[in-house]
Amino acid sequence: MFKYVKYILVVMVLGMGLIAFNQIAKADNEVVDVGENISFRQIDPEQAKQFMDSEENYVILDVRTKPEYEDGHIKNAISLPNEEISPDNKLLQELLSDKEQMILVYCRSGRRATDASIKLAKMGYVNVYNFGGIVNWPYEIVK
Repeated sequence: MFKYVKYILVVMVLGMGLIAFNQIAKADNEVVDVGENISFRQIDPEQAKQFMDSEENYVILDVRTKPEYEDGHIKNAISLPNEEISPDNKLLQELLSDKEQMILVYCRSGRRATDASIKLAKMGYVNVYNFGGIVNWPYEIVK
């Protein structure tokens, strides 16, 4: 009888591990619903890098302050501080004229990137991907 209990416990532990792994995998490409049928995607830096290496029509948007950007940023990223993202910003309208273009958003730690992603989604941008903060970026940066 104890032999079967051991097997049952092993199967249960493995099953719980698979469930936890599945939830983590889902979180890496999670659709974040901000209400009113508006959303953006939350991805990890590795997924963002894959997009950068395989896609052509995308923008990397650094939403940190200008001094933070100048201190070091991801190659080809454009600087548009989170505080300046608004529907009436002419620079934003020029830089992000295609509302269907893929926009890869990051900041320092992830908070401002989330705020910016919400704003962009509410403004009608439909392919917004937030990959968090540059502190988690394991690849090269430009100084």
